[in-house]
Amino acid sequence: MTLTVLLLNACVAFTGFYIISKIYHSSLFNSQRLRSFVIGLLGGALGLFLMYNAVEANDTVRVDLRHLPLVLLAFYGARMPLFIATLVIASTRFLFGMTEQAFIAFIATFVVSVGMLWIHRLLRERLFMQSIFLNVWALFVISIAVYINMGWNTAYVSLVLTIWMVGMLVGLLSSILSIDLEKTTRRALEYKRSAERDHLTGLFNRRVWDRYTASLGEDDRTYNILALDIDHFKHVNDTYGHGNGDLVLQQFADILKMETRAHDTVARIGGEEFVILMYDLTPEKVDKVANRIRERVATETFYLNDFPPIQITTSVGVAHGTALPIKRMVDLADSALYQAKSDGRNQVVVSTVASPEPIMT
Repeated sequence: MTLTVLLLNACVAFTGFYIISKIYHSSLFNSQRLRSFVIGLLGGALGLFLMYNAVEANDTVRVDLRHLPLVLLAFYGARMPLFIATLVIASTRFLFGMTEQAFIAFIATFVVSVGMLWIHRLLRERLFMQSIFLNVWALFVISIAVYINMGWNTAYVSLVLTIWMVGMLVGLLSSILSIDLEKTTRRALEYKRSAERDHLTGLFNRRVWDRYTASLGEDDRTYNILALDIDHFKHVNDTYGHGNGDLVLQQFADILKMETRAHDTVARIGGEEFVILMYDLTPEKVDKVANRIRERVATETFYLNDFPPIQITTSVGVAHGTALPIKRMVDLADSALYQAKSDGRNQVVVSTVASPEPIMT
C-alpha cells in the first residue's frame, strides 16, 4: 500500500513538474515578480497536495514527496519561487497538527531548500549531476527527520527504503524532463536570437527593426529616429582589411549599447549603417544623446589585429516627430545624416517635423 500511494503521488508530482516548467519558460507574465510569485504558489500547492496524500507511517509520522517541487525550483535557480514554495510547504505542515513532528518537518523543509541552493550554485552547468544531488540531498534530510521521529526500527528501515526507491526513480525521471525542457528552451532562444540579431554586432537586424517600427505613427506619441554612419569606413576596410573592419563595427556597436537605454531599439541595417529608436525625448535632449554618442566614438580607441589602434568618427542624423509614419521619419533622419556628412562629418543634425494636422470632418 505504501509503495502504491507513493507511486500515485509521483505521477501527480511528475505532471506538476511539467506544468511548472512550462510556465517558468513561458512569456505569459510581463512582470518577473508576478511570475515568480505564481510559480512559487504553484510549487507550494503541489507540495501541499502531496502532503494531503501522504503515507502515514504511524499515528504521528507522515511521509510524502513534498520535496519534489523544491527540487524543480532549485534546479532552475529560482530563488524567490523556491522561498515561497518552501514557506507554503513548511507552514502548511502544521495543518495536520501542532506537534513535535510537524516542527521537525518545518525545519527540515528549510534545510532542504538552503542545501539545494548551494548545490545549484556548485553544479549549475552540470545539469544531470545537479539534479541527482538535489534529490539525494532532499532524501537524506527526509531520512534524518523520519529517524528523529520514529527511531531505528524495522518500520523505519522499510519506510526509508521505499522513500529512497520511489524518490530516486521519480527524481531521475523528473530530472530528465527538466533537462530536456531546459535544453529545448535554450535551443529555441538561440534560434530566436540568431533570427533576430545581426550575427556580427549582436544588435537587432533589419527584419526586427522593420517589425518593431511598423506601427509607429499610429498613436499620438513622440519618438526619434537616429541614423548613424561610420565616417570613411571604406577607408578602414581598404587600409586594414575587412576583418579589422568587422572589429571596428563590433566595438562601435558596443558603444551604442552602452550609450542607449534598455528600452531603446538599436539595429544594424547595413554595412556601417545603424539606426536607433528613442521615445519621449525633446529635440534638445535627443541632440545631447546623439552628441554624447558622437563624442564617445571620437574619443574611443579602436583596436585592430596586426595594426596599431585607430580612432574613427561618426555622423548622426536625427528625426524628431509625433504620430508620424516610420518611412517619413527614416527619410528625414537619412536627410539629416546626409547634411551632417556634407557639413564635414563628425556632426549631429537634428530635424524636427510638425505633427500631421487632424482631418476635419
